[in-house]
Parts: sequence; C-alpha cells; structure tokens
Amino acid sequence: MKLMGETYVSLDLETTGLDPRSDEIIEIGAVKFQGDDILETFHTLVKPYRSLPYRIQVLTGIAQSDVDAAPPLSAVLSDLVSFLGDHPIVGQSIAYDLSFLLEKGVSLLNPIYDTFELATILLPTLSEYNLSAVGERLGISSPLRHRALPDAMVAKEVFLALVDKAYELDISIIAEIVRLTRATDWPLARLFRRIEEEKVRDALSKGIELNLEEVGLKVVGEEPKERLTPVPSRKPLDLERLTGMLGAEGLMTRAFPGFEYRPEQVEMMQAVAEALNNSQHLIVEAGTGTGKSIAYLLPAIFFALENSVPIVISTNTINLQEQLMGKDIPDLIKALGGHSEGLRYAQLKGRGNYLCLRRWNLLRRSQAFPLDEVRFLLRTLVWAAKTLTGDRAEITIRGEEMALWNRVCAQGESCLGAQCIYQKRGGCFLYGARRKAEGAHLIVVNHALLLSDIATGSKILPDFGHLIIDEAHHLEEEATGQWGFEVAERDLSGYLNRLSERVEGDFRGLLFELGAHFRGSTLSPSSDKEIEELAQGVHNTVEPCRDGVLAFFDAFWRFLEAHAEDQGEYERRLRLTRAVRTQPGWSHVELAWENLSLALQDIEAGLSRLYFMLEPLSDANILDYENLMIELSSLIHRSVELRHQINAAVASPEEDNIYWASLRKSLSLCAAPLHVGSILEECLFSQKECLVLTSATLSTEGNFEYIKERLGLSEARQLLLGSSFDYMNSAMVYIADDIPEPGQPGYQQAVEQALIDLCRATRGRAMALFTSYAALRASYGAIYAPLQGEGILVLGQGIDGAPRQLLQTFKTYPRAFLLGTSSFWEGIDVVGEALSVLVMARLPFSVPNDPVFAARSELFEDPFNEYAIPQAVLRFKQGFGRLIRSKSDRGVIVVLDRRIRTRFYGAAFLGSLPLCVVKSGPSRHLPGEVVGWLNS
Repeated sequence: MKLMGETYVSLDLETTGLDPRSDEIIEIGAVKFQGDDILETFHTLVKPYRSLPYRIQVLTGIAQSDVDAAPPLSAVLSDLVSFLGDHPIVGQSIAYDLSFLLEKGVSLLNPIYDTFELATILLPTLSEYNLSAVGERLGISSPLRHRALPDAMVAKEVFLALVDKAYELDISIIAEIVRLTRATDWPLARLFRRIEEEKVRDALSKGIELNLEEVGLKVVGEEPKERLTPVPSRKPLDLERLTGMLGAEGLMTRAFPGFEYRPEQVEMMQAVAEALNNSQHLIVEAGTGTGKSIAYLLPAIFFALENSVPIVISTNTINLQEQLMGKDIPDLIKALGGHSEGLRYAQLKGRGNYLCLRRWNLLRRSQAFPLDEVRFLLRTLVWAAKTLTGDRAEITIRGEEMALWNRVCAQGESCLGAQCIYQKRGGCFLYGARRKAEGAHLIVVNHALLLSDIATGSKILPDFGHLIIDEAHHLEEEATGQWGFEVAERDLSGYLNRLSERVEGDFRGLLFELGAHFRGSTLSPSSDKEIEELAQGVHNTVEPCRDGVLAFFDAFWRFLEAHAEDQGEYERRLRLTRAVRTQPGWSHVELAWENLSLALQDIEAGLSRLYFMLEPLSDANILDYENLMIELSSLIHRSVELRHQINAAVASPEEDNIYWASLRKSLSLCAAPLHVGSILEECLFSQKECLVLTSATLSTEGNFEYIKERLGLSEARQLLLGSSFDYMNSAMVYIADDIPEPGQPGYQQAVEQALIDLCRATRGRAMALFTSYAALRASYGAIYAPLQGEGILVLGQGIDGAPRQLLQTFKTYPRAFLLGTSSFWEGIDVVGEALSVLVMARLPFSVPNDPVFAARSELFEDPFNEYAIPQAVLRFKQGFGRLIRSKSDRGVIVVLDRRIRTRFYGAAFLGSLPLCVVKSGPSRHLPGEVVGWLNS
C-alpha cells in the first residue's frame, strides 16, 4: 500500500482540563512513523502555571512534583513544531489537542487524520469510541492510559489498523464515501480518495461495477420459520418436575457452577407455572437476588414448547433485553439440553429501530448534504453493508442524529409493505425480524414496542395470548409516553425541510428533486410543466409557513415567560389548563396557531393535488415512482398529524388528556393521557389468556393496591416475595435526624457537610442520589475541592460524562464518590466494595407542579396519601436496591432527609424495605457509625 509509504506523526497531549483558554498542557508525546516502522519519538513533561487537579493526577499518574521540575511550554514548542514538520498528523480527537496548541499561538496546516472519527465510520457498531475501546476492538493493548507518549503509540497502531479496515471495504463502498464527501472540507476525504485510487489501480483488470442498490440484500435473508400451530388440547406443566430442576440437587445445580437453591425463586416459578396452566393473571414482586428471569423463563420455555404457542416477554431496559437474549435464554437452553430441543426465540423491536434500505438509498441519492449528514451517511453506509439485523442498537446514534435516523428508519407511513423491492428480495430488516418472531416460542420485546403495537395498530407482533412483563413498575410511564405526544419547533422545521431547504445557496428537498424522477419518463411536456408548476406552488407556501412556525413558537414563548413559574432547573413547564387558557396573551397564541394551521393546510392541499396528478402515471417510466408516491403520502400524513396534535394542545383539548408546554433548549407542546389504567386493561390485559407482571418494586407497605390501581389491573393473583439476601447482616440504614428539612434554611449546607465528612471517613466508595440536577450541581460544587484535597475522585452525572462512562470510572478507582440523579436510582449494578455507601439526599417525591403528576393528583380525594406517597415509596425502594447486589455485599444507606422520622409518612418508606438494621442519630455521628458497620 503506497499510502503506508508516507510519513505520519501521531500526537497526544495531557492537560489540566478540557478548556484550552483556562487549562494548560502538562505532557506532550509524538511518534513519527512510516507504516509499522517508528522513525522517531518526541516526549516531554511541561510545567503548568497552576496546580494539578487531583482528578488529573489520578487519571495520568503524573504528580505535582513531576511537572514542577519540567520545562515551561515556551521552551519546547519550537522543537515540537520542528518534529511535526509538514507530515499528516494522526491522533484521537486530535482537534482537542490542536486547539490547545492554537491557543498558544501554534497554527498548523498539516493534513489531519482523527482516529476517533475514522473509527466511527469503520467500526460503526462500537458503543464507545475512546482510544482504549477502539484499541481493544482492534486487538491493540493500552498498557498505560492517559499518558502522552503511550497514547500516541496506541493512536499510531489504531490508525494503521483502521487504514487496513478501510482497504478491506468493497470498492463500491469506498467510491460512495468519496462521492459523498467530494463537496465537503472533511479532513478524512483526502485519505479515502487515495485509498480509492490505489484500489482502482489494483483492480482495473477486474471490471469493477458500482452497485450500492445491493447493499444489505445479501445478508438479510433468512429462511422463514414455520409458524407455531397450537396443540388441540392444552398440556399443563408438571410443577413437580420443574421444582426438581431448581432444587438443591436439581438440573440447574448440575449445569451452573455456583447455582444456589433459593426458595423464593422456586415459589415464583411455581406461581408462574400455575398462571400458565390455569390461564390466570399474576402480579409478583420478587426482591433482588431472587433470580426472577429463570423463575419465569423455565416454565415459559416448557409451556411454549409443549403447547406450541408464543409467549411474549417484555422488559423496559435494553440491558435486561440483552441479558435475556444473550445470556439467560441461551444458558437455560444449554442447561436443559434435549429437554429444550426445538425451542426458537427472537427479539423484536418497534419500526423505528430498523433501517429501511429503500428510504436510506433515497436519502443517499439526495444532493448538497451538510457535513453532519455526510458523517451520518458514511457510518450507516459501512454498517448497512454488513448488518444482519438493521437494528439501530448495533450502532451509536447520537442525540443530534435522531432526526436523520428518523428519515431512514422503517416508519409505518412510509412503508410500501409487500410492494417494496427490498421485501420482495428478502432485504427488509423489519420484515426479517417479524418473520423470525412469527415462528418463535419466546419473543423478547420492550415495553415501547408492546404498547406502540397497540397504540398505533401497527401489528408488528404476531398474535399471542401469553404475556410476561418484567420491570413492570415502568409500564405506566411508558404507556403515558406511547399515548401522548411532544411537538417541538424542530419537528415542524424538519418537516418543512423535507419539502424544500436552502443549503449553501442551493435548494434541496422533495420539491426540487422531482426533475430527477422525470428524466427519461414518457410524460408529455404539458404534464411535466403542470407538475413543475404544482411543485413550485407548494414551495411558495413553505417559506410563509416557516415564518408562521417562528411566529407561533415566539407567541407561545412569550406566554410561557409571563405565566410559567421559574422552577430553577433547565426546564420550565406550564400546564395548559382551562384557567391558563383564559389568561391575557393566550389569544395571541391562538391567533398565531390559526395562521400556522392555515399555512399547513395550504401545503397539504398542494401536496394532495400533486399526489392525485401523479397517481395515474404509474406507467410513465417515472424513476422510483413508488418511492416518490409513498414519500408524498408520508408528507401529507405528517402534516395532518402535526396539525391535529398542536390543535389539541391549543384550541381543542380532549377531556381525558393532559397538556403542557415545556421550555428546555427549545419549546415543545406535550400531551399525555390522564389515566392509562383503563387503556391498558381494555387494550392489553383483558385480551391476554395469561398475564404475569413482575419487578423488585411493585408493592407499597406490603400490598399491591397502588400499582394495580395505576395499571388498571382489577383481577390478579398476588405474590409478594422477599429477597434471598440477609439484609439484617448486610445492610444498615442511618438517618441523620438533626439536618433541617429539605427547603428549610441550612438544609443544603448541612447535606454538603455531611457528604464531605462521610466520604473523608470512608475514603469514597459511595454514591449519592439526588432528585434534581440543581441539587446535584450545588452539592458537587461545594464538595469537589475539599474531597479532591483528600485524594477522593468526585464524579457528577451531567458534569463529568455520560452515565456509562461515570460508572466505569467509579468501578475502576477505589476512592471515588459518584453523584447521580434520575437514571441512577435504578438499573445500576455495582457489586462489591466499590459501592459500600449509598446516600439519599432527600425522599424522592415528585415535583408538585409537574403537569402529569399535578393532573393525576386531582383524581384522588387524598392525593398526597393515595398517590404521592406510594409513588415516592416505589422510587425509594428502587434506590435502596442499588446497594446490596450479591450475598457477599455489605453496605450502608444514609438518608439525609429527617422527614422519614419526623413525619407520619416516614413509616411507609421504612416499612417497604426488607428487614434490616435502622439507626437514627446526629450527622456528626454518621462517619463513625458507617465506618463501624463496614468494618464490623
């Protein structure tokens, strides 16, 4: 490869922080190389004019004394610039390093090759793209991380390996990458052009033909599975046989090393088996460590096999889905051996999770892409050529890319169904997944698909009568989202951009791509002209509509500013009640909406005329005729949907819905059903022969009345199981009873001091749970410096990285303190001493003015006792469940909210916990009590 005959320099800097304007360089490492040969290295520590943060000392292993003895940056810059020369510079997120050099006056014109960006294109299925994760995927070890020269060495190896990956791509893929990037200033375009030139030269004699229409088709097809045919007479499960499998000497013990007999697991398994045998509805809470998945999978496997019926298993989180599909079910099949012969299982997701090759190819053939869209297309291009599923979970879709994904996923209104060429040729990812599920005994889905299948009537799931819902405490929340909506300004702007959008002086969008469809067609000149005039007419309505969007959201923003309370968070919300709609200024909102609605109707009318003009022209040799018609239909449908949703929020609210406006970075109009229980009962529960709902947190104060009322579950057998863990010997709850109540003067300061004293005593090993980002940020700011001075690494959610990154760092460093909110109250699994102390800053009550909470509270005679307390108790139990994750774990729950002792409702929180040691005392005794418990 001639490309590898060039000389490159890999570069890495270590700094005191992330801001080039205020932080400083402390180490420089560079490697000059040609292919695998290292020609020269450059390394130096750098003396900064500020002290090293403890976090940096922990991450790098560089001590303050090391840099104190190093030369200043001014003494080494000229040598570095000389070393770099005019060679291409390689590095991981290299723009970050170069920004520090630029801040110091070093402006480089070298070609830049970012291994991070190259990896996102060539390794599209990675979940993380830090240097060590990329290196690990490529088989490159990182012996010393966060040091400049070793990281530069790894970056060099990663670059070479990624270039090899690029050479392995089919010439058609390389050519398409070059085509898509030709009009951009993307730094890596030069690299791919050179690769294309070499591959073309090497393959001239082979007659290369570029045909990207074949992408994905050769890998999707799978032989259809025979549909299940239920046996004529139902065969009941043998409970004695199944119980024996879970016994101390049973099949599971022999198959799984370390498998333990758990009476709670056996009891749950028996209850699930009886529910299947007797066509019952069952609700069961089983504490942490019970082994819930085996308890319901074992009877489900045998019942589905022996009766040839599908059983759907629904979870809330991706983690549990992947655990079921990748571990629990395969492990059980292996353990059961011949007993599970013939069992088929499949995972199925909603339409929006699957790539639509038809829509993707349409987008790819569009013109004048902004660079962010180009990057998205490049990543999906490489992925689409290899994926077997087309499932977006295989690739990392960043938040800002979701609008692009929505343009290429298998949305219902744009689906051609059996008429689609990709489905005809076995290349439809959605159809392939559905076909596999139709022949499966176990179908693993998430709550979103389970409920959207009902809400939208999309019929992705095959008919089934047996349903197991794990993580059932999330069902109300998911149903609220599925039967509600959110419309933001970006949704309307994105819709209009699909029609026409000016990009760098040129228009693009469907209205300006019609000409390409008609080239070579048999349309008469008069028809061609009439269609062109119709398209121009619709285009002429788009810009006024765009003005209408701005005017409407500006009017709503002004109304929100005048009437919404300042909640002190990133988000401001205003519930749109009847009283709010009578306030001054609302008439301006209504008038702005009327104007916008009329503009949208004009667009719909123009698109409808265009559709009916084209409908009889199927034989006119119009390029991609079917795709064009489905896109037109989709645009008409989307406009009607947007108008209906906004109109409901502004002008015609429905009695059974809650409406509110939300202002975060942008303004959104939202809606949710007032009560989902009746919907769930009518549309889901009553339709199922057997229903099992399970979770570790379903009961409050020893009963299921609250969750049954919320979900509309009128008739169900109930089973409340404890945990197999010995909480009396493994967990202590300590309540600081001298801290002011939340919201009272001195509360926040007392919490901050308690956290500092506690972590000094335990040397980290703790996590604090907050109910708001504002409280988390305030505490983080107060405790960071004192604890850093004690050698404790403080990590804040939303401050120091994404949850997954924070958890990994927390598990890695033994003296760490993690501050989290929302998502950290559940689903977090840290086994062992890394998490020995769990702090709850306050009881997790909902924000009283949250629109959904406030509206649903009004349904109760005593909303605080009947709604607010049970809801908070369930969250409290979820938080408690983060601490003890194995039989060997030992830890302390610290509650810094004295109301759990001083208010009448405190007993409901403590009474919902498993039997454990509970102590109260002043906060000054907290460090000693915690350390004493941990060391006893």
